[in-house]
This record gives sequence, structure tokens and C-alpha cells, in this order.
Amino acid sequence: MSAQNKNEAMKRGFNLFKIAGIQVKIDISWFIIFFLVLWSLSAGYFPRQFPGQTAQFYWFSGLVATLLFFFSVIFHELSHSFTALQFGIKIPEITLFIFGGISRLSEEAKTPGSEFKIAVAGPLSSFFLAGVFWIFQTLTSRLQVPMAHAIFGYLVWINLALGIFNLLPGFPLDGGRVLRALLWYKTGSLAKATKWASDVGKGLAVALMILGALQIFAGLLIGGLWLIFIGMFLRGVAEGGYQEVMVRQSLEGVPVREVMIEDMVTVSQDMSVSELINDYLLKYGYKGFPVTGNGHIVGIVSLAEVKDIDKESQEKIKVGEVMKQLGDSNTVESSYSLVQALQKMSAEGSARLIVKENERPVGMITKTGVVRFLEIKRILER
Repeated sequence: MSAQNKNEAMKRGFNLFKIAGIQVKIDISWFIIFFLVLWSLSAGYFPRQFPGQTAQFYWFSGLVATLLFFFSVIFHELSHSFTALQFGIKIPEITLFIFGGISRLSEEAKTPGSEFKIAVAGPLSSFFLAGVFWIFQTLTSRLQVPMAHAIFGYLVWINLALGIFNLLPGFPLDGGRVLRALLWYKTGSLAKATKWASDVGKGLAVALMILGALQIFAGLLIGGLWLIFIGMFLRGVAEGGYQEVMVRQSLEGVPVREVMIEDMVTVSQDMSVSELINDYLLKYGYKGFPVTGNGHIVGIVSLAEVKDIDKESQEKIKVGEVMKQLGDSNTVESSYSLVQALQKMSAEGSARLIVKENERPVGMITKTGVVRFLEIKRILER
């Protein structure tokens, strides 16, 4: 499944590796599904397939199969990502979490055709892996290696299931993105196509939750709860995907200079952290300020940089010692759109950027200010 900037929780976790500039991460919730799959294979599937083996043998086989399964999920997401890169869309990271994987795209596809190709890349990669594992399954059968045959047989089935499930026509599943691409091509409107695909996705989510409830009544508690959780997740992401597109379209054409704060409240780099807290953070209620030195803006200081400094040290430490130096990571051109500014904030983990024009600081933009602008715009448009 491919999705974009779904929530801040996706930023938690551990970095695995980096490939082609894409950071592959594991969310904390991933460990839940990892151990569930490992347990179900080691304590259920393999003992039923090959009774009479030792517990260590079953758990080793289960570990190999589980690791290859998650390799399959990463391969699926990388297929989305590499296809997106071909269309000039940057992919900051891929995150594995309890419900699978998410590729975080920096922007929407520009055309229905590119959206279609990015979406189908994932399921096609899963079917490709199913074919590769089927070849290994056939070879291990001829070589009479039964446990390897069972491992590859499981991987054939799970990759087929992964590909087929993601082709269901409900946004944000890959099939829903394919549907959105077709509707986009037909109507010429990304917003309308996303709305319809999102509605189908929410309908699919409700169907999964109903099916899960029926399974619980039939005595299949774990399977039923799992379907309900997946349905709840898909419903929330389907609605969030539509809202994200609407926000992008509302902000896409608005340049940063129209929303930036021109009359900035600044602090001196020679000021103590104690003065910053008492005379600025608490007085103004802002969480960050531009920092000046020799009459020029030289950095940004925020609550995050000072909140862990003890009271005794606050008197001794200067703002210039803890501020973030002004650079590419915390500046933005005044001609950028608000969407580009928000993307940079998200990528850099920052809530404010200094706005520059002809290399000269002319204002500041904050995430709170953009949200407030969007709320006012929505009210006025109603």
C-alpha cells in the first residue's frame, strides 16, 4: 500500500537502512505483527505441516519465513518508491508498521498516468516475488527438502495475498489509487477522483469490519478482531487521504509571502536562556523566535532547544549556544507555495521557517500560522 505523510506516529521507530536516498524505518508497532507472524508459523503452520520436529527447528524455520515475508513487504514498497522517483517525486522514507508498509511521497503524482504506474508497481512486484518463490518451491520439491519447500510455499501464498489484497478498489490501497487514476483521467479532477475513490475505500473498510464482526460471532475471535482493526485503519486513512488532497489544493497556489509574519519578534543571541523563557516564551506565548546577531538574523531558537536545560544553567547559557544556525534546513524562498513550505517543515522536523527574498530574511512562516490561514479560508469559502 502506498500513502503520503499519514501522521506523525510514522516518524517513530528505528532506521533500518538507506537506499537511493530513501530511509527504510521500522515503527514500534511493527514488532507486534512480526511476533504474531513468527508465532503463528512456528507454533502452528510448520508443526502441522511437519510433525515430529524439534521446537528449535520450527522456530528457526518460522524466523526465516517471517524475515522473508517482511523482505517482501519492503520490496513491495520500494517498487512504489522507485517508480515514483522516475517521475521526479522524492521519497523521504518507507515505514514498516503493524498494518504493513507506507511509502511517504513528497508530493502527489502530476498526471493520472504517473499515478497509475506508481500504484500498480506494488502489486506487480508482489506477483513477481510470488513467481520467484514458486520457482524455489519447485526446485526444493525436486531436491526433496521439505521444510524449505514449505517455507517457499508460504511465501508464494503470502505474496499472492499481498498483491490481491492491495488491488482491492478502495483508496488508499493500491487498487484504490488505480481507481483514482482512472477517475482522474475520466473527469480531469484530482479532487473529485480522490473523493470517489475515498468513498469506495470507506465502504470497503466498513465491509471488512462487518465481516470481522461475523467472524467473531462464528467463534473466530483473533481473525475477526484483525479484520475490524484493518477496517478501522483503512477508513481513517481513506478519509485522511481525501482531506490531504483538499488541503494541498487549497494551499498550492498561495505563495509563502502572503502568509508570512513580517514584523517578527526577535531575540538576541547574547541573551540568556532564562531571559528567553521569562521575557519571550512565557510573555508572548510563541514557541520559537528568530535570533539576531550584529543586526542580522543568524538562527532560530524554540522551546525544544531549551526545555531540558535546568534552572541553574539557564542563567549561564546564551541563546546563541543552543539556537539552530540559519541555513537551508530552516529557510524558504518567499515565492514557494505553502504546500512546499509545509513539505520542508515535515522533512526537517521544524515548525517554523525564515522566509528569504534575494538571500535576505524578510519574514517567518509557522505551521500554526498556516493551519490558522487554512481554517479562516475554509470558513470564508463556506
